[in-house]
Amino acid sequence: MDITNAIMDPELGRSAFTVERLTYTRSATGTSSHSRTYSALGCVHPGTPEMIQLLPEEERHETFIAIYTDFALSLGSDHGSTYTGPDRIHWNSETWRVVRVRDWAMFGYYQALAVKMLQPSASE
Repeated sequence: MDITNAIMDPELGRSAFTVERLTYTRSATGTSSHSRTYSALGCVHPGTPEMIQLLPEEERHETFIAIYTDFALSLGSDHGSTYTGPDRIHWNSETWRVVRVRDWAMFGYYQALAVKMLQPSASE
């Protein structure tokens, strides 16, 4: 059963968001980073009290959202000298860091939980 139509339904809360994927490369002279951004669509909702148990222990005190999308979100990966960090979601004028992904591609979607990242203050 493909539920893509449901998660792309504006009446169920579909909205546009941006996915930022950071790639880091280690070398003898240090670490460099490269960022790519992607446009995505899906349902984004505040996390529920029941979902808090799905968050990693150290993230359970954070404000979080649940994302349902057909975009393949990532927790990051390590390939030796090159690695990617967890995806960052830019939505509703805030930045969120993906901390859990459930791959339900066989049903047409991914579910992710993301915690709110602190924004630097204007004086920093």
